[in-house]
Amino acid sequence: MKSKVPFSLKAPELDDFAEQVGSFIQYWGFKRIHGRIWAHLYVSAEPLDTAELMRRLRVSKALMSFSLRDLLAYDVIQEVSKGRHGTVFYRANPDLGTVILNVLRGRERKMMSQIAACQKLLNDMPSATRTELKVDPDQIKKMGDLIESATQALDLFIGMGGSGVFKNLTL
Repeated sequence: MKSKVPFSLKAPELDDFAEQVGSFIQYWGFKRIHGRIWAHLYVSAEPLDTAELMRRLRVSKALMSFSLRDLLAYDVIQEVSKGRHGTVFYRANPDLGTVILNVLRGRERKMMSQIAACQKLLNDMPSATRTELKVDPDQIKKMGDLIESATQALDLFIGMGGSGVFKNLTL
C-alpha cells in the first residue's frame, strides 16, 4: 500500500533539488516544470512513469502530459519501456551533449533567424521614418554584422558537435 505522506515531506532534499534545477532551467527560457521533471528522471535509479512523476511533483495529468511532450521533442528525456496496460517509463537522455546541441539548433538558432529577419526589416525602413525616429542606419548595419557573426559562430559550434566541449557529458 502506498504511503499517504506527500513525497515532498518524505524527500525534502530531492524536492528542493528539483525546485532549484527548475529555477535554473526557467532562467534559460524553459518552464520550471521541465527542469523539475528532468531532475527527478536524472537522479532516479530507474525509469519513472507519468503517475510517479505526477505524485512526486504534485501536478495535474494535463501539465505532465504537455511537459513530457516538450521534453521528448527536444530529446531531453526518452521513453525506455512500456509496462502493463501501456504505461510508458521515461529516463533522462544520457547524452547531455546531444541534448544541449538539440536545444541550440531548435531554439537559439531559430531565435537568431527571427532576429535577423527583424533587423532586415528595420534596415529596409524608409529613411524618412528612420530620421523621424532618430534611428541610426550605421548602428542598424553594425547590429546586422553582429547578428551575422553570432549566427555563424552558433552554426559552426552546432556543426562541430559542440567542438568537443560536450564529450564527457553523459549520465
